[in-house]
Amino acid sequence: MLEQQPIMEAQGITPEIHHNAPLTSSELASLWRSNTYYDMLSCFAKQFVNTMDDPDLRPIAEYALSILRTRVNRTSEILRMEGQPMPKGFGDEDVDLGAPRLFTDLYYYHYGLNMSRMGILLGAMNLSHSVREDIRDFYTEAIISTMKLIKLYSEIMLNKGIYIRPPIINTFKEADVVEKQNFLRGFLGERRPLLAQEVDQLFFGIRTNEVGGALLTGFQQVAGSEQVRAYMARGAEIARKHVSVFSSALQKENISVPMHSGEFVTDSSISPFSDRLMMQHVIILGSIGIGNYATSMASSLRHDLSLSYSRLITETANFGEDGTNIMIENGWLEEPLRTLDRRELGKELIH
Repeated sequence: MLEQQPIMEAQGITPEIHHNAPLTSSELASLWRSNTYYDMLSCFAKQFVNTMDDPDLRPIAEYALSILRTRVNRTSEILRMEGQPMPKGFGDEDVDLGAPRLFTDLYYYHYGLNMSRMGILLGAMNLSHSVREDIRDFYTEAIISTMKLIKLYSEIMLNKGIYIRPPIINTFKEADVVEKQNFLRGFLGERRPLLAQEVDQLFFGIRTNEVGGALLTGFQQVAGSEQVRAYMARGAEIARKHVSVFSSALQKENISVPMHSGEFVTDSSISPFSDRLMMQHVIILGSIGIGNYATSMASSLRHDLSLSYSRLITETANFGEDGTNIMIENGWLEEPLRTLDRRELGKELIH
């Protein structure tokens, strides 16, 4: 067959090669994570669609919900076909569709855009780690549909005047090369002005922490467990601190910090979500945040900025670890797919 392949291709015949490759560890990990992530987001999307008032927002939110449901079904189908265990996920007991709204329509816009941006990053990573054609096709389609969501959110937010644009900066009009080591300096002596890429990372650090901080504030307001309420309050304070760190870095360079106007959280004290669901969301956002900070640190060439990101990564990681311990204590944490412990199998054979 292989000897005939060049001849067949020259004749315009594409040979069919059947190779049912098993899923790689990367593909298994990404499918499991994706299934849990999309299932979690669909719970929030259902409640958001059920409580929003803005008629312009509703079709976008309904489209997002349909995408999430499709992705949950597809990842479940692939895992099932491969004989893999299914994540427990979330059900009707985790969402109260009759509860009053916890967040405003303004927040739904910013939350939807922010989660879509994160979806692009996660989808690209999962695609780059995938080998099998059906898995690559799945993540390619996920990226395309998420790009459409970003376009829809961005256009309507621009039209309504609620899109928060990154800062506009003045730059040198000619390209130049770096001649001195103080280009990297940030602590002592004269510091160079921020690079455009550093401004970009600082700005999006502010935006993601504002959106995440509002989410934590809302969760703190309605969580049923005192332990979870205290954890959410701590997270909201960390988010405010990180916003302050990034804002200060911009303000020291006389760069304005764009802010939203309007409330994100309502005064409701009735929880639309289970404590387990809210904790899962915060843990996942924290892990994504660490990845974003690592990227920002790599993009920031001034020593003071790199150190700030390093400290914030440590703080976020400690917060995430404490949250994971709360999940474990309450029996809420599902164990992801792991390799067989052959040492334990050996013991079973001996006995």
